[in-house]
Amino acid sequence: MTTSARTPYAACAEEGAKFDAALKRMGIVAPPSTVRVTEEGDMKVTRVAPPLLTPSQTARLVSVVEAARR
Repeated sequence: MTTSARTPYAACAEEGAKFDAALKRMGIVAPPSTVRVTEEGDMKVTRVAPPLLTPSQTARLVSVVEAARR
C-alpha cells in the first residue's frame, strides 16, 4: 500500500488557505496567500507569503492577536 507524501509546497498551500480563512472570519478581505520557493545556499525553502494588508487591516489583525494573548 502506498501513501502520498505531503510536499512542502502542498503543506504551505494548505496552511496559507487556513490563514486566509482566518482573516476572512475576522472580517479582513484580502487577496489569497501565495507559496514562495526560494533558495538559501544549496537548500530550497518553501514558505507561505501572506497577502499584503492595508494599515487598517493590519491594525485589526494586531488587535485580534493581542486579545488572544490575554
